[in-house]
Amino acid sequence: MLNSFVEMKADGSTSGGCWIYTGVYTDGVNQSARRKPGSQQSWVAPEWGWAWPMNRRILYNRASADPDGKPWSERKAYIWWDEAAGKWTGHDVPDFQVTKAPSFRPEPGIGGPEGLAGDDPFIMQADGKGWLYAPSGLLDGPLPVHYEPLESPLRNAMHTQQSNPTREMFPRKENLTGPSPPEPGSDVYPYVVTTYRLTEHHTAGGMSRWSPYLAELQPEFFCEVSPELAAERGLEHLGWATIVTARTAIEARVLVTDRVTPLTVDGRTIHQIGLPYHWGVGGGGSIVSGDSANDVMGVALDPNVHIQDSKAAACDIQPGRRPTGPELPRYVEAYRRRAGISVDTGTARVTPEKDGS
Repeated sequence: MLNSFVEMKADGSTSGGCWIYTGVYTDGVNQSARRKPGSQQSWVAPEWGWAWPMNRRILYNRASADPDGKPWSERKAYIWWDEAAGKWTGHDVPDFQVTKAPSFRPEPGIGGPEGLAGDDPFIMQADGKGWLYAPSGLLDGPLPVHYEPLESPLRNAMHTQQSNPTREMFPRKENLTGPSPPEPGSDVYPYVVTTYRLTEHHTAGGMSRWSPYLAELQPEFFCEVSPELAAERGLEHLGWATIVTARTAIEARVLVTDRVTPLTVDGRTIHQIGLPYHWGVGGGGSIVSGDSANDVMGVALDPNVHIQDSKAAACDIQPGRRPTGPELPRYVEAYRRRAGISVDTGTARVTPEKDGS
C-alpha cells in the first residue's frame, strides 16, 4: 500500500484507483476507522478518521501563514515555516511542498509545481494565487454572479438577466421548460421544487430498493412541505400529493415538517417543496418502488462542466394521487396550455428589458 500519492511513479511501477484516497491504509491500517477521543489529541483531531488527501484537514493551508511563513495570528496559528528545521510544520499536514522556503523564487519559464514561488499557496492554480475571478477557461463569468434557475417563480433580484445566458439547453417536446418572469404564465407554477439526497437511499437507490434494512428506513417516495404550504393547498401529513411541472406529474407521500421554511422574497411568500432525488421504479424483486423526482426536472446544463442546472424548478402541488394512463398526459397538457408553454418557452438567452427590447 502506498502511504501518499506523492509515492506514485510515472513508470508504471505503482498503481492507484483514485489518487486522493492514497494513504487511507497507511502502514496497513484502515486510517478511516480511527476514533481517538478529542481529549487525547490536538484540536485538529488528525486521528479521528481520515481525510483526503493525505489526512489533510484544510486544503491550501499554506495560506494560513503570511508570505514570510509566519502565522497571520498566533491565536489562529495553523501551518508555519520552521526556519531551523527547514520545512513547513504545524497542526495539520502542510498542503505545500514541505521543504520549499517562503523565500524561494523559481527560474523564469519553469512551469508546473516547480514554477510556484514559496509564497504561492494555491498550488492547484497555475499561478499559485487565489482568484477573485477566472480570467480564462470559463464560458461565463469572469466574476461570480447570481442567476435564477432556468425555471423560477421569481424575477432575479440582483439584476435584469434572469438566468445564465450561456446555459446549455435541449429544447424539445420531451423537455419543455416552464415560463419564468418576465414571461407570462409563470404563475401557473407558483412553487419552488428542489431535490436532495437521502443517507439511507444510496446513490441512485439501486442497492437501497433491494435492501430490507434501508427500505424500512425509507419505505416510500415523499415530498417535504411546510405546515403553511400544507394549509394553503389542503395537504395532509402522510397523505398523497401530486407535483406537476412542465414535463410531467408525479405523486408522493406528504411529509409536513418545519424544516422547509417559507421564504419572503420581494414582499412575496415563496413556498419550497423538497423531493429526494433518484427514487423510482424498483423493478423485479425490489422491496420498495415509487415515482421519481427526476421525471419532473428538466435537462439544462452549466456551460463549463455540464453539471445539471435544473435540480430546482417551478411547480404546482395539489392534494391526492396523480392521474394514470392516458389521463396523466392530459393533466400535464392542461397546465401547459394555461401557462402558454411551447418548445421555445424559456429558451431566450438574454432576458428582454421591461419594454420588450
